[in-house]
Amino acid sequence: MTIGYLIYRNVSINNKLYQLQYDFINNLTHEFKTPVSVIKIAGNNIKSSTTLTEAEKNMYGRILDQEADKLNSLMNKLLSYAQIENKSIKFNGEFINLREFSQHICEAYRVKYPDFEIVENIKVKDELYADPVLLTSVFQNLIDNAYKYSSVDNKFLEIKIEQTKKNFVILFRDKGIGIDKKEYHNIFKKFYRVKNQFNQQGSIGLGLAFCKEITEFMGGEIKVESEVNRGTTFILSFPLDTKK
Repeated sequence: MTIGYLIYRNVSINNKLYQLQYDFINNLTHEFKTPVSVIKIAGNNIKSSTTLTEAEKNMYGRILDQEADKLNSLMNKLLSYAQIENKSIKFNGEFINLREFSQHICEAYRVKYPDFEIVENIKVKDELYADPVLLTSVFQNLIDNAYKYSSVDNKFLEIKIEQTKKNFVILFRDKGIGIDKKEYHNIFKKFYRVKNQFNQQGSIGLGLAFCKEITEFMGGEIKVESEVNRGTTFILSFPLDTKK
């Protein structure tokens, strides 16, 4: 019975790993194919058009720029995640003014998503010692998630940054579809995707795992609080003495 159980367990684990790898490759292919297809269509339209109005030039330029950014972001995410797992990534720390840092990112997203209401509430007196490139990746992932997993008529995000006696606390609070409590222990796992109506087209399931790895790499921690159909709050915490 013991041998039979061990054989069953190994087969079950192997099947899960195979399915995980298959889903990852399938979703990764989809993630790359979508922007590539859009770029190709836009390029063909530009090539076949005899004349382009100024508005059309701006539209196609914006489309090409956005889709190229998606590809670049995906490749950087995969590369950074691999470097962290292989412990080959370098920490390029510097002191960051969190008010200016957050405002700069939020302004870019207000342009990117005009229907996205982003509210900033920042109360800090000191600067955070962190890697600005990696911290930007965490912000971008959490902001993109807040937009993606919210209904069309309720695109909202509050970014609240506070400083306690020991920590910097950064909250990302949305009014989206929320996460079931039973998923809390899974959402930060590599390649794991919560199944919902906003995730039908798939993703590679690296976003939150990436955020967790990056945050911990910089000496912080990330937690989640959520209520289905009411919204989700991601809480980042970094010690004031991160540099040490």
